[in-house]
Amino acid sequence: MDKRILRIVGDSMSKYNDADLKKIEGYWINLEKLKKDLKFREWELLHQYKEEDKNIGGGKSSNTSDTTFMKANALVEDKVYQNLKNIIETIEKLYLELDEDQKKIVQMRYWDKKECYEWQHVADELYMSVQRVLRKRNNLIDETAKRLGWV
Repeated sequence: MDKRILRIVGDSMSKYNDADLKKIEGYWINLEKLKKDLKFREWELLHQYKEEDKNIGGGKSSNTSDTTFMKANALVEDKVYQNLKNIIETIEKLYLELDEDQKKIVQMRYWDKKECYEWQHVADELYMSVQRVLRKRNNLIDETAKRLGWV
């Protein structure tokens, strides 16, 4: 996991344990990787190895010949694909609803791959206390967990 996932103990503790907090923050940090994983999983499902029909000259096959249905069905029924899709959609929708301060927190703390901003630096940039920044982060984590169905 990323070294940016640190938990500050004090007034601004999250109600989630360290593992849950790291997991949810990891979704935000690794959003682009999750998108790549989703595309790869889709490719895996749509380009599976298909055995040759050895029933030459025999009767009709019992397999469905509607390839569009088969592809759509493979995506809908795959739990890994659906989970990745849900996480990505949740984060993207939630990001659009955030206030400007929370967007800045996400950009600085989770999405800026060139810098590793500490909470104090984020707080200074937003002209607020570290505790206030952490409360905003905790609200973000709580809402993410709620929308993902963790609560």
